[in-house]
Amino acid sequence: MIYTKLEKSNSKKEIGILEIERHPPVLATFCKIFKTKETNVTIFTTKKIFDRIKIQLNNLDEFKFIIKLDKQKPSAFLKKAEKYCNKNIDLLFVNTIHETIFDLARYLNFNPKCRKVLTIHHVNAWLKPRLIFKPNKIIGTANTNLSLPLIKVILPRYDGINVIYSPLKDYIQKNLDYKKKIFTFPSSIFEVEQITKKDSDAVTIVVPGLIQKHRKKFEIILPVLKNLFKTYGNKIKVYILGRAVDSYGRNIQKEFEEFKKRGYNIVTYHHFVEEKTFHRVIKESDIILAPIRIESKADNEIKEYYGKTVGSGIIYNAIKFTKPIIVPSEFKMLKELETSTLKYDNFNELEKILTDYIEKPNVRKKLSFEAIKNAKNFSLEKLQDCFKDEALEWLKQI
Repeated sequence: MIYTKLEKSNSKKEIGILEIERHPPVLATFCKIFKTKETNVTIFTTKKIFDRIKIQLNNLDEFKFIIKLDKQKPSAFLKKAEKYCNKNIDLLFVNTIHETIFDLARYLNFNPKCRKVLTIHHVNAWLKPRLIFKPNKIIGTANTNLSLPLIKVILPRYDGINVIYSPLKDYIQKNLDYKKKIFTFPSSIFEVEQITKKDSDAVTIVVPGLIQKHRKKFEIILPVLKNLFKTYGNKIKVYILGRAVDSYGRNIQKEFEEFKKRGYNIVTYHHFVEEKTFHRVIKESDIILAPIRIESKADNEIKEYYGKTVGSGIIYNAIKFTKPIIVPSEFKMLKELETSTLKYDNFNELEKILTDYIEKPNVRKKLSFEAIKNAKNFSLEKLQDCFKDEALEWLKQI
């Protein structure tokens, strides 16, 4: 299935983006950044992902979409994409390859002749893979160890990598032996200043994303929120903007449900949060609370570290929706957001930060101003200029 109204122009560079697994917001962002006066953009994706990103693109006619059929095997679609790239694409960005033997195996025979950049979501899994032995995790151990030789075959085929969180590039250059080109195109952009329209005067705190053990440390915010609710009552409102996906998450969600029973102003979700709802809630909130768990893992059992070897989409929520954010001190924050970021080391510091934020309107006003100013560092115009200077100039030099 092909959706297009574009005509090929010999004067423009042909850019391809392949995404058949997940991360629709990243795909939509790349579409906007990569489409310039000097480029045509072709997207290889699924019908499901296409349906999620088409509402985020102002003019679909600016792009060419090659859509995977529902009954088409991923390997067959990749072969189709490869043939197209061989004839028509100058530079292909591959957005997601999971670090599992099943997904990696699909890409063993995928090697278009054009220049290729792979988006690395988990640095250690790709650039520092190793054999592990965890007797209590037999499946995870097997998947990790069997994935290692596949990664070592696939990665060298790419002419460069992209990391969506720029501190990861610093980590790679300082700690790992990777000599090829590294791009830092992000997962969200600033497009318009978000005006908060609220139905009450309550200070609204939002915790976006899944309730999952390897992503967030909810146990530190539970007692903090409990104390704040006791002190301020309905002067505060909290959104837990994601569903529980493991036993840890379900236990945490039960604690939040107990808050509700006590009359606290907290909103939780027991299902996937639709993008429309997700966007509305963050727009209407005052500040983002991100209790990120620093030590984590990827699709396999290789350790990753948020802010160093893996990025967090919550940071780009702060950019997209121009909101101040609270993160653990250990998390490596984007330097562009430092003045709109508050950091804590422990329970007491977090409670003090939120208490000051709730009690002092001048603190809220200043942080909001800084959040808007900082988000503008990620405007579409600036990121497109970066794409021209980095990617298109690099392409000319090869």
